[in-house]
Amino acid sequence: MKTRIATVFLMLGLFLVSSAFAAEAPLASKKARKEVTKIIKKEVKYPEFAIEEKFQCCVVISVVIQEDGTMEVDCANCVDQRMKDYVVSTLEDLHSEKLKEYAGQNVQVRIKFSLLSI
Repeated sequence: MKTRIATVFLMLGLFLVSSAFAAEAPLASKKARKEVTKIIKKEVKYPEFAIEEKFQCCVVISVVIQEDGTMEVDCANCVDQRMKDYVVSTLEDLHSEKLKEYAGQNVQVRIKFSLLSI
């Protein structure tokens, strides 16, 4: 019986320790969010298919800034799959030296595509 109790406490301890170190990337500082937003405004253009179809929407993304200055899209949400795919592929192809100092931070951004903005 003592062995079972010891085993249960050992397993519980391992579970607590492993979940304590399984943290997500920290949320980004205001500077990191501002830098990512600036890069997105500069690089992500209104896609041609959306202009032709007079389509407007928002894409909400969560990216983790990598050590090499790229962004890994952690999560993306949009009503149109094509717009979501366009934004994800565009962001994952971007590289910026300025982002290296924010490596490991998680940035959440909403990208609004409006025909009034073109």
